[in-house]
Amino acid sequence: MTRPSLPDTCPGITKFVRPTPESIGCQKCGRNLEIWSDEDEVKCDGCGAQVSKEKGASCLDYCEYANKCRDIISKRKLR
Repeated sequence: MTRPSLPDTCPGITKFVRPTPESIGCQKCGRNLEIWSDEDEVKCDGCGAQVSKEKGASCLDYCEYANKCRDIISKRKLR
């Protein structure tokens, strides 16, 4: 089985178009929550708080092809 190939972009785009689950703790109640790598926040199913993950720098902040990648990412989110 072959995977569909991504358009000609930098390798950093993979984490945005093929999200992976991550784990963060709720700052209010301490519950362990699942959040996907393409999400900025999640609602705690324990206390209802909106929990945001820390945003570090990504290739979208400095790469010369960032605008092309942002376009690809937003088109995929519309699907």
